[in-house]
Amino acid sequence: MKSDRTLLKWYKKINKRFFDGACADDCCVRWASETEEKEIKWEEKYFGWAGHADNPTRHHQWEIILSRSLNPKPSLKLSSLAHEMIHIATKQRDDHGPAFEKWRVYISERGIFKKHALLKDTTIF
Repeated sequence: MKSDRTLLKWYKKINKRFFDGACADDCCVRWASETEEKEIKWEEKYFGWAGHADNPTRHHQWEIILSRSLNPKPSLKLSSLAHEMIHIATKQRDDHGPAFEKWRVYISERGIFKKHALLKDTTIF
């Protein structure tokens, strides 16, 4: 699979600015296919999925898949992307446990959830 160019651009920007490059460079970031939209069990608040790529290639060991239908607004898309990036930064170590929370606090302290941090006049949650 190939990354969506726009999502990959956001991934790289957020990774550099808020994660200090801790998220893997070999991550495919894309929208869900129609089949995946129906089959993936999305989290209640963040409509994405992150983990090891189903078919790892020499280019992508990790994958983030976002639901296009459940993330219609830019603020939702970026919130879901940032959430899934935490899973990548932790290398899927503890789902939503202490390692995840440590990264969530870290990017919060770096200002990712402040108005205008990613988009003008937009706050992500």
